[in-house]
Amino acid sequence: MLMQELDRMIQEEPYLSAMATADKRKYIVSKWNTSHGEPIDEDAVALFLCDESRGELTEEQRAFAKERRAEFEHCNQIAVYRLLQCGEMMRRHLVSGPAEYCRIFLPQCTVPCGRRIPLCGGL
Repeated sequence: MLMQELDRMIQEEPYLSAMATADKRKYIVSKWNTSHGEPIDEDAVALFLCDESRGELTEEQRAFAKERRAEFEHCNQIAVYRLLQCGEMMRRHLVSGPAEYCRIFLPQCTVPCGRRIPLCGGL
């Protein structure tokens, strides 16, 4: 239900909707271009993301784009959960901050003591 509300909020806010679509396009294009010899048409991907009946993608490209879009959206769900969880744990003083949260729940992302978490790097 929370994710449905988040999706609704993104769709209703033009800037967030445009940003999410652009990010999905970048992800799909990047993944395609690193795994295929022939680059994918970025404009066709953008059209496809807005309306699956548009954009001149092959069936293989459409299937690929759908899979990568689902991966991207799943990552968004996990990120929202982690941000909310971290914030609530900090509010309740269960963790001292993002670094401790990451040390406990995301050990592969541990931040060395005395260093700041890079922008977008902690969660």
